[in-house]
Amino acid sequence: MKDSGSGGSLTIDVWEIVQYYYCPRKIYYLRTLGTPVPKRRKMTAGTDEHTREIKRSKERRSVFGFPAEEVEDVRYRQPMEDGLIGLAGQVDAVVRLKSGAIIPVEIKYSDYPVAFRGRRKQLIAYALLAESKFKARVDRGLLYFPVQNQQVLVPITAEDKRSLIEDLERIRRLILDEKVPQRGPRMKCGYCEVARFCTA
Repeated sequence: MKDSGSGGSLTIDVWEIVQYYYCPRKIYYLRTLGTPVPKRRKMTAGTDEHTREIKRSKERRSVFGFPAEEVEDVRYRQPMEDGLIGLAGQVDAVVRLKSGAIIPVEIKYSDYPVAFRGRRKQLIAYALLAESKFKARVDRGLLYFPVQNQQVLVPITAEDKRSLIEDLERIRRLILDEKVPQRGPRMKCGYCEVARFCTA
């Protein structure tokens, strides 16, 4: 990941937005302090299943819930970056419909097929990046849950995009201020990769 965008501001990865909404302290430990985090077995297993799911999706009659005849093309694991806003990331898939619509897709392996705030923010970030890359307005994103074979379509408004830009600035300040932020809900600590460093 690059340290700064073309305007000299710190580039934020979409993954970091998800971590920020899980708990702001994760960003402090991971990005400000550079705390190394060991990969969990579940993460590795999820990556392997992710690869298999992409292969399966190419063989289906529908593509993430869209009829195949409506789909122009799909780009898997699409890297994108916008230096002007200082944002980068790799989305699981970008679906381009024959109507011209561009839809970023995130594949989630979860027992909860719900558009939580962090997941919505992730899709909004990818929508901004897709607009920059494909030069087309993006007004929705999709969460796909293979275990339940369920799709959650998430509308994305202009206000959502403005709010995401503000999020980027908050995350940059958090990283650069080097002050420990408040902890998120303690119920999340049990699954947090940096919990062993977080004692306050």
